[in-house]
Amino acid sequence: MSTEFVLMLAVFLAVFVIFAIGGRLLAPIMAQHFNGAAGGWSRLSEVYATTRHPPAQLLRRQTVMVGQVLYCNCITVGFDDIGLYLAPGFPVSIFGKRPLFLPWTEFTRIEEGRLFWRKAAVLSLGEPVVGTISMPMELFNSAVRPAIGKAATNLPGDTL
Repeated sequence: MSTEFVLMLAVFLAVFVIFAIGGRLLAPIMAQHFNGAAGGWSRLSEVYATTRHPPAQLLRRQTVMVGQVLYCNCITVGFDDIGLYLAPGFPVSIFGKRPLFLPWTEFTRIEEGRLFWRKAAVLSLGEPVVGTISMPMELFNSAVRPAIGKAATNLPGDTL
């Protein structure tokens, strides 16, 4: 074996050990971010997780905020007369997030908010509130407003 090969092998092993230790230390932080209370997805999935087939009307690669966590261009949003369907796409799906089905009757409050610099709809679910979902106003107006309008005519806090 040449000394150059041994040196490269030693450098590779050192870098591997550094990444392994760093990954081990960061794993709890990443798990809390993607699975924990800060996001709200886990809390919503305790109540609204579903195994039903998605509705026929789907909008892929949408940006929504669930709780305090922004899911940028990785959520499939579906809707029908019964409720709203949210399914995580890649890379969120590799963290074990389950699809959600939120019946229109569970929406207790709708308010206007901001998502980045644009208008957004902030939807509160459950009584007491289980979680919130924020979505761009364009998505809300095209997908959610028509369907939720049929199901519930006068929601508390409906400021939109």
